[in-house]
Amino acid sequence: MAPVNRLQALLDLSRRLSSSLELREVVRQFSACAAELTGATAAEISTYDRERDAVVTLTEETNGTDEVFALADFPATRRVIETQEPVQIRVGNPADDPRERALLEEHRRASLLMLPLVARGEAIGLMELSDSHDRAWDDTDVHFCQALCDIVATAIRNAMLYAEMQEMAARDKLTGLYNRRLFEEQFDAAVARSLRNGENLALLVVDLDGLKRINDLGGHPAGDEALRTLAEALSESTRTGDIPCRLGGDEFALILPGSTPEEAVKVAERAQDTLIGIGRGRYSFSGGIARVTATQSSAYDVYRSADIAAYRAKAAGGAQTLLAVETKSPAGL
Repeated sequence: MAPVNRLQALLDLSRRLSSSLELREVVRQFSACAAELTGATAAEISTYDRERDAVVTLTEETNGTDEVFALADFPATRRVIETQEPVQIRVGNPADDPRERALLEEHRRASLLMLPLVARGEAIGLMELSDSHDRAWDDTDVHFCQALCDIVATAIRNAMLYAEMQEMAARDKLTGLYNRRLFEEQFDAAVARSLRNGENLALLVVDLDGLKRINDLGGHPAGDEALRTLAEALSESTRTGDIPCRLGGDEFALILPGSTPEEAVKVAERAQDTLIGIGRGRYSFSGGIARVTATQSSAYDVYRSADIAAYRAKAAGGAQTLLAVETKSPAGL
């Protein structure tokens, strides 16, 4: 197994991985040198998802192509996670895990070495080295790969902790929704994509009705409960790709990529019905919807239009959602 100077290789890898706290960059750096370091045909990194009892094989891309494998279907993989010991699989050995052997054959591989990624005594994932040849890794090779795992595990744990901190900083403490800073970042990016690709983009701005009255009658704990209930209703009413946020006070927003105003109205109606249901009829909201157009092409303009429409809905008695009044293009354009 390459390389010849293994100690130097470990030091070089450690320097590479310690240069970034981004999980995908850690994976990219490892993937760039994995074959040379291990002598394997391919090398992959997976993280352990305890809640789903599954491993997630990471890719360098960020477009949702990660593969999820339930440990219930792969007992050999579970053994690596639970015992924190390496396991070898060979297609030619009928005594080895049949599911792993079938997966290897599907990818035209003949052998596999799985090693646990352990950080602070806890298995956080595994490294998988596969080879197109039917080979058995000897003790020297396995020990070297375990040393690799120690370095990779530390880098991955640091990257995961960093990602958790970033996620916490982007969340509103009361409701758990994304906060205004994250909203502004995501909405600016969504508007740019919409203008670049010609895709629909709608924004729903929502104000909880009567928050002052709720606070006056029941105190701030009652107001907090109402805000959390609205946040739950919005979250339950969104689709994959929609982004619910709390902007502050009683104001919320839903970024709705790919949505027309009519589709956004349906989201708002669903959210209103959900809020009435889980809030036992105590709460309602006023909403406003705006979309990106040729004459309304900045994030601020779209937000302002939706906000004005929500104000009109509240002034009209609340518990309803109105569409923004769109600016007409000049005649002939």
